[in-house]
Amino acid sequence: MKDVFRKLVLVVGAMAAFAFLPTRAEAQSPYSPMFWSFEGGVGMAVPMGEIADAAEAGPSFSGAASYFLRPRLALRVEGAFDMLGTKGSVDPNFQIFHVTGGIEYHLTDPMGSTSVAVDFGLGASTIDTDPIQLPDRRVVLVNGSYLSANAGIRAGLNFARHAETGVPMVTLFAQAELRYSDSDAEATAAYGALNGQPGFNSIMEFPLSVGLRVNFP
Repeated sequence: MKDVFRKLVLVVGAMAAFAFLPTRAEAQSPYSPMFWSFEGGVGMAVPMGEIADAAEAGPSFSGAASYFLRPRLALRVEGAFDMLGTKGSVDPNFQIFHVTGGIEYHLTDPMGSTSVAVDFGLGASTIDTDPIQLPDRRVVLVNGSYLSANAGIRAGLNFARHAETGVPMVTLFAQAELRYSDSDAEATAAYGALNGQPGFNSIMEFPLSVGLRVNFP
């Protein structure tokens, strides 16, 4: 699974290089404002890969800030909080807090009535659990921080435009993401044992969410 992380890093780098290249569509764009966007979303995170044998889907909350450098390109900082459960008889919360920084690229003109955008980021994920009681009656916590990467696609409906610039003020959106982070099999062994599984060396999730985005020209 380490190869997955390396591939995601390469994808983020390639997309960043592509996004900064000048495009004819941008040259013809009727505007070039630099503005901030803030968004919040809520949905469900579905575990995948190694962790899927021990964990089950749970609620996901996210927030992000983007600053447009060019008509379709923005720098992006994102935070997310996921709460997974376990498939075992004991069900402690498995909390994952993600913080990433990267780019956001709009596949359609963000000034239109609808928008489609992709984002890519690198950062860190911190995992934590409720106390877990082992068969020998020891109580332990599973926690740690690891490198992470994320990629997402978002479709939105824009409305309520700013009078002077024409920039859409509000966007309702639906989003799908892929989040990947390293972990440590030894450090996560206690959580895996709740469902008769070993620890896991990586955490992969597929969150689906809806949310609201507000722009400030």
